[in-house]
Amino acid sequence: MLCIRDHLLPLLHAASPHPSPLHHRTCFLLLSTTTYPSPPPPFSLEDYLVTTCGLDPAQARKASQKALAGASLRRFRLDSASNPDAVLAQLSGVGLACTDIVTIVNSDPLILNYKASTIGDRLLAIRDRFCLFAPQIARLLLIRSSVLHRSRRNVGPILEFFTSFFGSFEMVLVAVKRNNRMLTSSLDRVNKPNIAQLQQCGLSVRDIA
Repeated sequence: MLCIRDHLLPLLHAASPHPSPLHHRTCFLLLSTTTYPSPPPPFSLEDYLVTTCGLDPAQARKASQKALAGASLRRFRLDSASNPDAVLAQLSGVGLACTDIVTIVNSDPLILNYKASTIGDRLLAIRDRFCLFAPQIARLLLIRSSVLHRSRRNVGPILEFFTSFFGSFEMVLVAVKRNNRMLTSSLDRVNKPNIAQLQQCGLSVRDIA
């Protein structure tokens, strides 16, 4: 009988709806001594541009305001470092120098908020299709980095057409400096009709560039 009672008493106490005073005291001590991690500070694009991208505070402030304004218009959210980190990795992955990446981000900070996978695919397509070296890619992006993210068109055929038309990739860069929309405009509905019209006016390829 004693053995049965000794076995049942702990079970009865455990099943009791009224915990003992000792139980209450133990819970209170646990709650009073438990420390909860404080939430991480909110993501600051301005700080990120300074600490990660190497912009000076004035540049970072201006670029941050530009990026956040653009993100708001396009209903994008830039609330963590995960996507910017991935974008920087894609730019670095094709061999771009750190100084070029800083300049690209400073001129077009909204690039940090677009899909890194899309940017990576387009970078590789441009590099491999035209056998470009990193300095050439950097020059293109410094002129028109939005070819990586803003246009829904595949920039490959457009670049291919203009490289053939102007005779070299370097001449394409000259033309893009004068008309930075040519790489994001429709080839058949905008670019080719415009070129035909200019040629009808007697302009040569060099004049058009």
